[in-house]
Amino acid sequence: MAQIDSGASLFLAGCVASCGGLLVVAGSSKLYRAARRVPGDSAVRRALGVTKRRWRRAESAVGVLECAAGVVVVTGVYPVAGGAALAALGAVFCVLLVYARARGVPGGCGCIDWGTARRPAASVISWRELARGVVLAGAGVAGAVLVRGAAGAFGRAWFWAGVLAGGAVLAGLSVRGLGRTPVCGRAWWFPARAGLRALAGHGVFAAMADSAGPFGPVVRHRRAGCADEYWFTAPDGPGHDRAVVFQVRHAGYRGALAVQASVRDTPAAGEAPARVISARSTTPAPARTTLTPTTTHGLSS
Repeated sequence: MAQIDSGASLFLAGCVASCGGLLVVAGSSKLYRAARRVPGDSAVRRALGVTKRRWRRAESAVGVLECAAGVVVVTGVYPVAGGAALAALGAVFCVLLVYARARGVPGGCGCIDWGTARRPAASVISWRELARGVVLAGAGVAGAVLVRGAAGAFGRAWFWAGVLAGGAVLAGLSVRGLGRTPVCGRAWWFPARAGLRALAGHGVFAAMADSAGPFGPVVRHRRAGCADEYWFTAPDGPGHDRAVVFQVRHAGYRGALAVQASVRDTPAAGEAPARVISARSTTPAPARTTLTPTTTHGLSS
């Protein structure tokens, strides 16, 4: 770098400091759970086969280490040591999360939980949790090598801009799910495709795909109040003159997924939905989604 205290260096140093703050929060949550004996069951513990008692002691030790490393990174007193610790912890997190995800072990990472986890029983490590570990490892390398001269520059505006930007990114990677509308429980971003992915992991969809499939490469969609309708048809052969229609809705914000399926004759012009979505969104395995659904499964021709 031409100037170690340039705006870019200060901004990046602020981002590194925000990662140190995340370590303090994560370590504090682990110490809180261990002190209060809060029941928890992370995917990492299950993947490693550690007993709950030993895991509680390990969480306490990791919590102390995270808090200590986070304080060093935030204050910038030992930028090389703090950055190296941050990079090492981020790399270890990534390895453990990838291992748990590869084995398909259900549960969350247990990184930042203040109470009993309320994740679906068969949900696995998400891409946001993996991305967060990568960000921590990258920030550690940057703090130890690139911007160690700008660490702890609390009196500079660019440093605080980096803290805010890094905190916003880490907050987005720490949420457990994308936001949903308060009334219908539909996803804010690409709600039709999000509903299609949720449908693909539902037991009713799997049963209908076995009995009436395979389905064609496209899906027709329309919204009817809080419900989404997905129309599937066979590409050719037997059953191509019928459509399998799924009505999908959530029981309020973060409520259970309710699915109603029916088989109808190929609709006349103007009756079928006009919007077309690629059926590639229907590929996730059913075991990846468990929503404790309330389901009605009716067939009519």
